Amino acid sequence: MINVSLVYLISSDKIGNQDPELGQKLMRNFFLKLLEASKKPTHILLVERGVKLLQPEFLVIDALKVLEKEYDVEIMACMTCLDYYGIKDRIEVGKIVGMIDIINIMHGSDKVINL
Repeated sequence: MINVSLVYLISSDKIGNQDPELGQKLMRNFFLKLLEASKKPTHILLVERGVKLLQPEFLVIDALKVLEKEYDVEIMACMTCLDYYGIKDRIEVGKIVGMIDIINIMHGSDKVINL
């Protein structure tokens, strides 16, 4: 089993479901503040609409690139979700994985935070 300590499971391109514009601002702010946080996750798993955050037009892409390159955070995108939205060739960060990989990471973690 894979040993990881903290995993974020992100299933949306925004935080909350009331105001889409505000939700996208909150998601961007979350990742910018995560760069400043003393503890970083070992993995960020993106499923459903969360995979859309990996496209160049989303404002969180630069923060995700820094997390991956400078802090060794593994960013993983659900292959089925990328295929569903037809954006597999548009992602700029992270690696494409299957559901079994996502399950293994969650099972091996001390804590999974669903965002």
